Amino acid sequence: MGLPNASDDLSTEVEVDAFRRLFPLRFYEKHLLKSIRPDARPLGRARETTIGLGAVASANGSALAKIGSTTMLGAIKMEVMTPSLETQDEGCIAIYFHMPPICSPIVRPGRPAEGAPVVAKQLSDTILSSGMINLKELSLVSGKAAWMAYLDIYCLDADGATFDTALLSAVAAFSHSIVTRDSWWKRTA
Repeated sequence: MGLPNASDDLSTEVEVDAFRRLFPLRFYEKHLLKSIRPDARPLGRARETTIGLGAVASANGSALAKIGSTTMLGAIKMEVMTPSLETQDEGCIAIYFHMPPICSPIVRPGRPAEGAPVVAKQLSDTILSSGMINLKELSLVSGKAAWMAYLDIYCLDADGATFDTALLSAVAAFSHSIVTRDSWWKRTA
């Protein structure tokens, strides 16, 4: 019996990747006929999902979320701002989504990732329209002071389910945030 040949494994992997790129419809049809996904999971099985709260000690709330290999770090920093004249009784949320080149081979150094602004917009729309955060609760003193929440999400590994993982890290980071009206009063007293 001989030892397994690493070059055979590599050539098979290259052939499979070439087939997937050249004939994507046939590639996925073969998997669907066998009721498996390309990563060998059965169609009905979800990717393993984990959440770790408090990943960034200097943040007001943070979470590390994973769905399969896709990994996102969400962190919130809060600061006091003067509310705008249009929304004197509301705070504000700014959402930033970062996809550095380390997260995926399709992200090139020196250029912003093409999908990052789309994910940031989807996150903003979803979070603000869901009612998850009541902007009125971020008001400290009507017309004078309100919380500004800066949510930064860093994609550490992009292997599918990018938006889902980003949203999961955002929701978990907000659920972990520990800023109250009293903490502002203590800072200004």
